Amino acid sequence: MKHTGKITAYAWASGLIEFGKVVPDGALPVITGDESRVRELIGVRARHSRVSDQLLVPGVPEAKNQHEGMDALIKFTDHITREYVEH
Repeated sequence: MKHTGKITAYAWASGLIEFGKVVPDGALPVITGDESRVRELIGVRARHSRVSDQLLVPGVPEAKNQHEGMDALIKFTDHITREYVEH
């Protein structure tokens, strides 16, 4: 299925990444852009759950505290944004 239009990838405190047109309360945006490109980048760079189809921000689920989790989210967001802009 071809995805078109704009979409936002966002993450929850647990590290779970989801996609939508609007970022829900309590979630933080990772990147907004062309839906196909955003889904492709996140799919390649995110950690894949071993028990489901869930995508996770690398480093967040195993973070010792919220500060470490936020650092991991910032690093992931920066990496995804740079890659999106460069290609």
